[in-house]
Amino acid sequence: MAEKTFAEGQLEALIHTAVDGILCIDRAGHVSLYNPACERIFGWTADEVLGRNVSMLMPPRYAERHDGFITNYLTTGTPRIIGIGREVEGLRKDGSEFPMDLSVGEFETGGESCFVGIVRDLSQRVAAERRLRDLQGQLTHMGRVGAVAEMGSALAHELNQPLTAISLFLTASERSLEADPAKARELFARAQDEALRAGEIVRRIRQMVEPGDDERREVRLADIVVDAAELCSVVDDGGRARVDLSGVDETLEVFADPTQIRQVLVNLVKNAIDATSEQDARIIRVRVSAGDDGMAAIEVEDNGPGIAHDLAPNLFSPFVTSKKDGLGIGLSICRTIAESHGGSLELVDPARRDRLPGACFRLNLPME
Repeated sequence: MAEKTFAEGQLEALIHTAVDGILCIDRAGHVSLYNPACERIFGWTADEVLGRNVSMLMPPRYAERHDGFITNYLTTGTPRIIGIGREVEGLRKDGSEFPMDLSVGEFETGGESCFVGIVRDLSQRVAAERRLRDLQGQLTHMGRVGAVAEMGSALAHELNQPLTAISLFLTASERSLEADPAKARELFARAQDEALRAGEIVRRIRQMVEPGDDERREVRLADIVVDAAELCSVVDDGGRARVDLSGVDETLEVFADPTQIRQVLVNLVKNAIDATSEQDARIIRVRVSAGDDGMAAIEVEDNGPGIAHDLAPNLFSPFVTSKKDGLGIGLSICRTIAESHGGSLELVDPARRDRLPGACFRLNLPME
């Protein structure tokens, strides 16, 4: 047996100690190299794989087309995966599928084309990402529940009004049925209106607290803004705050989860209402406009005292708040939602001449 050269020994050690799986196949798809990392990843031993078609390591939907890909490449020279790393699915010996990163390169030996593949098992990374998404979803849901809980007493009061009115109208209509049928019909209609009002309040509350999945679709921003403003008006003590929606472009649409975007706007509008509690004339202004960068901008501003300079740099960090009884997670969750949509949430420096003197937050969302 010829003694190995230094380069050959070095290459063999590299292949056998590599953390990533390394395998080689010929133009017919037969495996000629299968390192120990491949054994750990796929569960098959080298003796079970060498000489067999590499399709045994792929789910059936890939395996059926694999040889065709090789033939197509050798015939046309058009690469489908050669020289390009991509995430694909692998098949373990026990029949389970798993995500893996696959990079394929070509080399020649004896005038024949062969291929080398580098495989990295992504199972742990994908599981960690899924767990992170689940935790973010739970945190987002907690934020919605927390917002509704904070508004609980006001919501109960707001619901009690139409329910009480319904009872009074129905009692009055019963008395008027024989003496004045027209009056009774009018009272019935007013009771129906109050029932619809109560139902609408309940609908908005359910939209906020139901966990739901991340269901993104084309939505009109004006509808979400109006919903958020009307829900927040419930918690306005005395109804003295004026929410100006005249600057809302009613035509703009974004691809987003309406429940999550409504959560962000409820948080921003409610914060603005709270911030103006000491003002004689309380003004909250919401603008919706299209930017030159393909983003829709939703600005919520108020005429409150603004954000303290020492608080502004860390305003979106968890547990940072200017409220006496606040938890400091609302804005942090809102920014996470904005960024998960490919957008951003920022505090705007009040330098524009027509801006209200208090705080201004801008939510940017891609329109495509």
